[in-house]
Amino acid sequence: MRRCLLLTLLSVVLLLAGCDRGFSDVGKAEIEVVSPDVREATAESEITLEVNVTSVREVTKVSIGQIELVKTGALDTWRAVVPIVPGLNRLVVESIVDDGPISSDTVDVLRMNWSFESKTAQRPIRFTTGGHSATLLDDGALLLIGGATQPGSGGTFDGWILEPGAVQFSPVRSQTIAPRVGHTASLLPDGRVLLVGGGTFGDVGSVQDLVDIVEVYDPVDQSFTQIPVVGEPIRRMYHSTIVRNLEGQTFLVLLGGRGDTQYVPQSVLDIREDMRTFQLAQDTLYALSPAVGPFIEPLAGHTMTPLDGGNPFFANRFLIEGIKFDSELSGTALTMDFASPVGIDVQESIAMMTPRLRHASVLVDDGIVVHFGGRGENISDVYNDGEIWIDQARKHFRLPTDLTDRMTAAFGHSATIMADRSIALIGGFDEEGTSLSTVEFVSLSFY
Repeated sequence: MRRCLLLTLLSVVLLLAGCDRGFSDVGKAEIEVVSPDVREATAESEITLEVNVTSVREVTKVSIGQIELVKTGALDTWRAVVPIVPGLNRLVVESIVDDGPISSDTVDVLRMNWSFESKTAQRPIRFTTGGHSATLLDDGALLLIGGATQPGSGGTFDGWILEPGAVQFSPVRSQTIAPRVGHTASLLPDGRVLLVGGGTFGDVGSVQDLVDIVEVYDPVDQSFTQIPVVGEPIRRMYHSTIVRNLEGQTFLVLLGGRGDTQYVPQSVLDIREDMRTFQLAQDTLYALSPAVGPFIEPLAGHTMTPLDGGNPFFANRFLIEGIKFDSELSGTALTMDFASPVGIDVQESIAMMTPRLRHASVLVDDGIVVHFGGRGENISDVYNDGEIWIDQARKHFRLPTDLTDRMTAAFGHSATIMADRSIALIGGFDEEGTSLSTVEFVSLSFY
């Protein structure tokens, strides 16, 4: 009898404990944004926020700070006009249920000001191009190198420059040593530009079609000079390149691309998934890591953009975004921290809402990266929209529709921050594979 009584008491205790666990979250409200679409940035100074607040108990109050939301005629829907400031707004929505707990959720809203101006009708460039590079020089001039007239056609030897105050690009006084498309052109600390990789065609058929000549452009005399590479040659295109200055020494980091993935015993043309580092010293590139270096992800047509504001040569954190060429194509994003105590720290991040490649990306402010255009898995899926990565919120926001409706759909184009902080969007290819002569300027402000 005593044993039965103990078992009964134990069962009651366990039942009550189970009930405590089960009732701990009963009545907590769930909050869902109805409107507006907060995934899109806005230029408005206030929004009419509508949220659905659902609970098994009656919701008696919903508020954002001192602002109380009013219940509408719709079931479970609450509404209020909420002022927002420029930049990231983190709205904490609190709800109180009858005799229940307080629930809270954070709604992120991004406010930005923007302007757009197209110069295309004025013909600042008298040619069409895509797959080119665009580099802002120390004196404020914009340098265009290479490119092609069709996505798969031959690269050019051409160099063009838009001098400060000029309305049209003019040809530089010399041509590149090798024709290039899908290459990178990186500003060096001494003001010169380093040309690396690319192909003689936009759609290469073999490793032999890749350009392994490295050149330096000198803006003083507008000349191109080949420099040697010590180690396996650079054979890749549609890769990304960053330049880092460490204690007065210059390093070059290359990531991904379509290129030679094996070298020995024979070359293999495929998508690279490595990162390779070089040191630039006395106009020679010295390979500091193997030709097929640390594995990252199979990437090509991606972007690698600093997350640190200020001097890009001293940036430590970078955002890598694009499409991963795995068993199936999928959007991917990584952050890379060169200053991590554990060495180079690579972490998976949040991919863009619309997976894309051969887009163009720029850092517009500390922790704010903007992606423009690009194409999807199908070459006919070419975008005129863009997304903004806000590092503080660890999420993307779409550019305002009013802005993207004015932008030209393009991939293989360039985006460059100019001296006045406007972003120059130049050229690229449209959904028909036609190269463009577009020159558009976008200005974005988050303050």
